[in-house]
Amino acid sequence: MSTAGFGIVKRATDTFAIGVEAYVWGYPLVLMERTRKLLTHKNHRGSAPLNTLRHRAKLATPRDREIVKPNNDTLYSIAWLDLASGPLVLDVPDVSGRYYSFQFLDAYTNTWAYVGRRTTGTEAGRHLIVGPQWHGESTGLPVLKSPTNTVWLLGRTIVDGEGDLKAASELINQYRLTPADESDRTAEWSTGPLLSPHEIGAAGISFFDELGAALEVNPPPATETALLDSFASLGIGPGRRPSQDVPEGVARLALEQAVHFGDRLLKTRGSTRGAKKDEKGAGWSYDLDLGSYGQNHLLRAIIAQHGLGALTAEEAVYASTRLDAAGHQLTGENTYRLHFDADRLPPVDAFWSLTAYDEENFLVENDINRYAIGDRTPGLTYNSDGSLDIFVQRQEPADCPSNWLPAPSGKFELTLRFYQPREEMLQGKYPLPPIQRR
Repeated sequence: MSTAGFGIVKRATDTFAIGVEAYVWGYPLVLMERTRKLLTHKNHRGSAPLNTLRHRAKLATPRDREIVKPNNDTLYSIAWLDLASGPLVLDVPDVSGRYYSFQFLDAYTNTWAYVGRRTTGTEAGRHLIVGPQWHGESTGLPVLKSPTNTVWLLGRTIVDGEGDLKAASELINQYRLTPADESDRTAEWSTGPLLSPHEIGAAGISFFDELGAALEVNPPPATETALLDSFASLGIGPGRRPSQDVPEGVARLALEQAVHFGDRLLKTRGSTRGAKKDEKGAGWSYDLDLGSYGQNHLLRAIIAQHGLGALTAEEAVYASTRLDAAGHQLTGENTYRLHFDADRLPPVDAFWSLTAYDEENFLVENDINRYAIGDRTPGLTYNSDGSLDIFVQRQEPADCPSNWLPAPSGKFELTLRFYQPREEMLQGKYPLPPIQRR
C-alpha cells in the first residue's frame, strides 16, 4: 500500500474511533432530548407542557413503553423543567411516613439532588429549583441548583397494593410545581417532529446534528473541554451539523459507521451485564455508582439505553440477571425458583421487589396482571423456617401460586430492586441467591 493509502486508512480509523467515542459520550444527552420532546408534545398521549407535573395515578403495565424498565411499585410524577425561563418551587405535603422520592436528573442523566423520605423526610416542605446561571434570593427556601437548565424531575410514591391505590393517588395530586415568581406563564409545548428514543442508532450521521443542537441548550461541564475539542476536530460540537457540513468521502463514511457501531456496542454491553459470577451472586450484576457517572461515559450510556432514570445506590439498588445458576439464559421454556434464607432476606429500610422484563426491557403481559412481586405482595407466603421462595415461570405453580411471578414465553431478564438499601448492600457484602432451575 502506498503512503497515501496508509494516510487514508489512518484518517478513517482515527475518525471512526473519535466518532464512536462521541456517540457513546453524547448518547445520553440526545436520548434525554428525544424523551423530553416526546413527553412534552401535544400530540403524544399523556404528555404535559414544560414545567408542569404530570401524575400517573396507576401502576405501570406492559402498555407503558415510553421508558425502559419501569417499576411496578410506585406511582410516577413526572415533569420536564426549563430553568432558563426562571426558578420553580416544588411543594410536597406531609406524607405521614410513606416512601416517596423526587429525583432530579440533569440533561446528561446525572442525578444531582433528591427530595423525599430518605433525604428531606416525610413532613411538608417547599424547595426552590434554580438553573446554573441563577444568582437570586432564596427567600428562605432550601435551594436546589441544577448543573443544566434542562431537568427531568421524576417522582415515585409507593403503593401498598390495589387497596392503597386511591390514597396514593390522592396524595400525589397534592404535589405542586409552580414558578417562583408566582406568575402565570404560558404553557409551553415542544414542537417539531417526534423521534423515537429507542431508535437513536438509526439516525446515522444525523445523530451528531442532534448532539450539536442539544449541546447549545445544555453545555457540558468545563471538565469535558478536552474531549469536546477532540470532537470538534471532526465538526462535532455546539450548533454544528456534520450531516450538512461534512462532504462525501472517508470522514463522512467513518462517522456514519461510528454511529452504527457505537449503538451495537451499547446493546452488546448492556446485554452482557450480569454475565459474570462473583461475590454479588451467580449471574447477578449491579452497580453502586449509578446516577452520578463522572468520567464513566460508557456506563452512563449503557444505563441510559437500558434503564433511563435509574436511582443512585443510596436511594435504590437494582440487581439484574438474564442467567440462571448454571449460567444459562433465562427463558419461559423453563421454570425457576429464587430462594432467600430467613436471615438473608433483602436488606432494606423501605421495600424490595422482583420484576420480570422481556427482551426489550418492558413489562410482561400475563393473565393475573402481576408484573412484580415483593415484600408488599398480598398473600406472599414464607416457609415455616422464615425463608422465602419465589417461583418464576409461564404457568401458575401448583405448590405456591401466591409466590408466583409470571414469565414471558421467550427470553427474559429479572430485576431485584432494593429501596433504601442497608449498608451491607451498599458495601457490596450482600450475596444475592442464584436463580435455580426447577
